[in-house]
Amino acid sequence: MNNSSLVSHYKIKTPTRNQMEIQINCLDSLLPANHKARNVWEFVNTMDCSPCFALLNTFDGSDGRPATSPQVLLTLWIYSILDGNMSARKLETLCKHHDAYKWIAGGLHINRTTLANFRALNPIFFEDLLTNCLAVMFKAGLINDTDFAQDGTRIKANAGFNSFHTENGLEKTKKEIKEYINNLKKARNYAYDKNKQKRQERIAQERLHKVEEALKLLEKEREIKNENGKSNSEPPSEDDLKKVRVSTTDPCVRKMKMGDGGFRLAYNVQVATGMDSRVIFGVDVVTTLDPGTSSRMMAQVHSRLRKIAMEAPKNWVGDCAYSGKKDVEYAAKLFPNCRYYAPPKVKKGIDPQKHLKSDSAAIKKWRDLIDKEEIKALYSKRCSTAEFSNAQMKQRGWREFLVRGIEKVMSSALLNAIAQNITRYFDLKSQMYATT
Repeated sequence: MNNSSLVSHYKIKTPTRNQMEIQINCLDSLLPANHKARNVWEFVNTMDCSPCFALLNTFDGSDGRPATSPQVLLTLWIYSILDGNMSARKLETLCKHHDAYKWIAGGLHINRTTLANFRALNPIFFEDLLTNCLAVMFKAGLINDTDFAQDGTRIKANAGFNSFHTENGLEKTKKEIKEYINNLKKARNYAYDKNKQKRQERIAQERLHKVEEALKLLEKEREIKNENGKSNSEPPSEDDLKKVRVSTTDPCVRKMKMGDGGFRLAYNVQVATGMDSRVIFGVDVVTTLDPGTSSRMMAQVHSRLRKIAMEAPKNWVGDCAYSGKKDVEYAAKLFPNCRYYAPPKVKKGIDPQKHLKSDSAAIKKWRDLIDKEEIKALYSKRCSTAEFSNAQMKQRGWREFLVRGIEKVMSSALLNAIAQNITRYFDLKSQMYATT
């Protein structure tokens, strides 16, 4: 029995899809007055976005077509990240079919190449944008942090283990690519489609360049392994050095243990968060573990706070991974007015509060802070601040980088931090209005 016989006795409405309609509307009528896209656009226009204009080379009165507004591109990326999307290809589709993205684009035709090129800008520009984002929040009276917490999170790189090779594997791949390029050059005179052959040659040359870069980084990795072994009194053997691997897809990535216990090629993203506002003040991307990263992050945050006329940090807190001798001593030397604390790693039979003869003044001062009630109260806020930022960004789907190279990865991380701060801006603003 077909469906038409089932509904023949009922009076119902059925869809009519071939009826022609004339609709008259404008982009501004697509969204309600309090829509999130309008709020993000308003915030971006409040910010100083001059860093985005630094690379534009189109001027009034000169030849060439006008460039797409960097403010539009920045707003699109921020709104897309808040929506859980970090793909330029998908963002291009959204700009064509989704009302919120169509409203932000404002009738401009924006393709994925333009979006991807903007995301790949030098991270220096995005660092300035993060500073300007914080300046807006400070002028609005929403942030006034003096205590900061640092935490690291590992984000999977856009590379797999099949690209992770030892020196022998890299040399073999290099030899194969060179032979392939030579064969292409020999066959060029007989090729029917010369443009296609040139394109294949260009792709092979790019791959060869990545393999050569990986071989250079392989030597650096061996030097780092040797230095770490000497500092730990466990120098690596020749076999250990031969087993060092580097990826040909993204030579900067390293094999890291992830939160689920598995191992992947990843980057370690460091985030410094204000303990009162839960706003991100610093972002860094490293290919090492957490130890040894605190002084660099502290320098970044100190510089940023000075630019926006905020007070220097009074307290800096990290987990036990930041309690190494170098971290404590560098923090005391570079920032003597900032109290640095990270809990000691638990070791059987060792009292972390006991002063040793080899201890410097900074280490002794750090040992005296252990188990103090004031420090315990301060450290109890760490989980809900530094880890809060990481959790919020990962909740939006930031679990893998879609770009390659540490500079592009840094730009992507900074974009995520700016998006996270904008959400905190609206939260803090609503809290301020609720209390007044």
